[in-house]
Amino acid sequence: MARAHPHDFAAGAPAKLRRYNRFVLDFALAALDEAELMSLLQRATESVAAGIEIERTKVMRCRAEERDLLVVAGVGWKPGVVGQATLPHGMRSPPGRTVETNAPVTIDDLPRDPEYEYSDLLRDHGIVSVVNVPIPVADSVWGVLEVDSTGRREFDRDDAEFLCGFAQIIGRTIENRRRAEEAQAIRRDLSIELRERDVLFNELHHRIANQLHAITGALEVARRRTTDASAHAELDRAVGRIAAMVATNRRLSLERVSREISLGAYLARLADGLARPANVQIVHSIDDAGVPLRVAVRLGLIVNELVTNALKHAFGKEGGRISIGFTAGPSEGVLTVADDGRGMQGARPGSSGTGLVESLTRQMRGRMAIDSSDKGTTVRVHFPLSAQASA
Repeated sequence: MARAHPHDFAAGAPAKLRRYNRFVLDFALAALDEAELMSLLQRATESVAAGIEIERTKVMRCRAEERDLLVVAGVGWKPGVVGQATLPHGMRSPPGRTVETNAPVTIDDLPRDPEYEYSDLLRDHGIVSVVNVPIPVADSVWGVLEVDSTGRREFDRDDAEFLCGFAQIIGRTIENRRRAEEAQAIRRDLSIELRERDVLFNELHHRIANQLHAITGALEVARRRTTDASAHAELDRAVGRIAAMVATNRRLSLERVSREISLGAYLARLADGLARPANVQIVHSIDDAGVPLRVAVRLGLIVNELVTNALKHAFGKEGGRISIGFTAGPSEGVLTVADDGRGMQGARPGSSGTGLVESLTRQMRGRMAIDSSDKGTTVRVHFPLSAQASA
């Protein structure tokens, strides 16, 4: 029969408890060092299988929109299960009931238990007995940790608490990482805001400087002509020109400048100002286009990040070449940063080298593509050019 709250089970033997405590402690220490969440979840399933001495374990992540649980890590399952197989929400699904009740669910004989549906996944693997425990994150259930036995097995309270210990560590690790990511995002947004102000100031300074040069030239002409009576007329014309430029400056107000700037000039100045060692050449071919300031700043940060990564990892002592390109289509722009170095050597999207670029690309409602081999790496960022699409 099903048992949703296994708190009245008989206590296990001291030797088993000591083994369980050792496995939980070892996993807690590993969670402090494991960088990748998926690697941590896989390690959890392996440790649970070894500790509880069972052939199959899995971690399932709740997917709210799909109303199911996706198997994201596991031990003992056929190919194609981990990363693809799903189980339903709802009270007739063992992991679904765990999510709904936020409590452990233990089933001794699943095929004969009328309270639950016997899923094709578990039937295909001959599962008889299961224990599911929730993985809590903040005030919600992130997912479920489950152990599965092909033979009838009566799990006791110590088994359930052993699994709950792993689930608590997993949940706390996920929660801590979320908080760290949120703090990093806040710092990143502040950095972007400061960069936007800096770019805006430079743009305004550039426009005002051009106007002042024109005014200075006009006054200089008038000054050289002050030796005769026509000086007053010349000065009057100069004053009129100044007045016209003041009116123009009003039309180019701060609001307008902040909406759109020249991307070609901005990226060209940025590319020319990038620091690089003597054995690395940076070249650029950049079309011009008017884009919102927020888009230009994010593209500048992407260029800086990709060039920095290439300088750190792409080249040996012989150096190489980095190319920065931008092409503008009718509705979409494409930023390209390419190098002729050694390739990414196993790096993957979502790693520390590309995480910032992916985040900035999403903020522009764009998409990123990476092509890497032993002949070099090319990163392309596609993004909409219209202010509405990029907002």
